[in-house]
Amino acid sequence: MTSHDFTIAVYLLIVAIGVGLEIRSSSERSRIPSLGAVFSRVMRTRSGRVGIMAGWVWLGLHFFAR
Repeated sequence: MTSHDFTIAVYLLIVAIGVGLEIRSSSERSRIPSLGAVFSRVMRTRSGRVGIMAGWVWLGLHFFAR
């Protein structure tokens, strides 16, 4: 397994965990907030909005820069 394959596997694992948490949060009695609720909470502050923007910039530079 090359380092590229390992990196892809880790990113896929992170996505799978995120999807699993989102499915788990859809239950009525779940204490896990949905992704929409998390983003709503983060976007209330200026530092949260800057952090979200920095995350989008990081993602764009790493995946779409070629």
